[in-house]
Amino acid sequence: MKRLLLLSSIAMMSSTLVTKPSYAVTEEAWQEAVTVYGAALESNPQLQDTTKQLLGTADSDKTTYVHADDLNKYLNLQSSNAVLKSSIRINKLSKGSGLTLNIDESKGQITKITEDTYKNALLTAGVTDADVKIAAAEDVTGESALAGVYKAFETQGEAINKNQTQAAQEELTTITSINEDNQNKSGYSQEQLNKAIAEAKAAVAKQGGNLSQDQIKNVVIEKINNNGLSDVLNSNQITLIINFITNAQNQGVFTGANADKFIDSATNYVNDIKNSEGFKQAADTAKEAGKNLKDSLEQQGVMDKFMAALKSFFTAIVNFFKSLTA
Repeated sequence: MKRLLLLSSIAMMSSTLVTKPSYAVTEEAWQEAVTVYGAALESNPQLQDTTKQLLGTADSDKTTYVHADDLNKYLNLQSSNAVLKSSIRINKLSKGSGLTLNIDESKGQITKITEDTYKNALLTAGVTDADVKIAAAEDVTGESALAGVYKAFETQGEAINKNQTQAAQEELTTITSINEDNQNKSGYSQEQLNKAIAEAKAAVAKQGGNLSQDQIKNVVIEKINNNGLSDVLNSNQITLIINFITNAQNQGVFTGANADKFIDSATNYVNDIKNSEGFKQAADTAKEAGKNLKDSLEQQGVMDKFMAALKSFFTAIVNFFKSLTA
């Protein structure tokens, strides 16, 4: 009987190892893209037409507007419709396609938010497989465009977790502030910071998304060191990073059905940063200073996941035998 129970338990655990996770959010691609204009364009057809061309909006796109109420709802920000001019076009892709984001600044510059910072925030909010384009016909800070992404999902009937979008906004604001504080500082680049943060979030997710704040602190410091920023960021800036990653964890960003999906997307994003010219220049500068920027986030390949599952499998077997002898 004990042998039968053991074989049955092993069979059930083995099937668990090969079962694909089910995701809470739908994985199907959208049939049409969604364009979300800033509210100021609602009463300015000329500005809207210019923005439409910049975004490459098609006649088949669903279109809507992001208003001040949406900024409050998704990002906990106060604003007025008159200043919301940055707009987005988003097409959700099938699972595994990854996140692509482009900013067209041929007519108006996004003066405050970088492409990598947008990507980091979108991953935190759970947007992992999509083609996103951001543009404005005039110079803007770009903070309202993120709310437009969330509004697009709402337009398509897909719920976006409001607590997670606000966690993403906290992250975006913090990274922007750190970038501004360290602009032109020797040994610093925004690519290094974004890579360190993406790696830290992926590490938290990989460890189960249930870490204490001290454990998150250790992860953050490790990734900062690996990316050559230990002598650049001050203690207050490091604390801010720890705080927003802790908040994101508390909002369930790194746990549940989407954890593996988040890790895979973050890994792809880190690889994009490593291949960027900005990061290559930062790596060369660090090397000249006698430092080495480490590739601290390994590809989450089949073997890596298999070893983690195998460890869990044998732990279950040990616990089973303990229960028999108890």
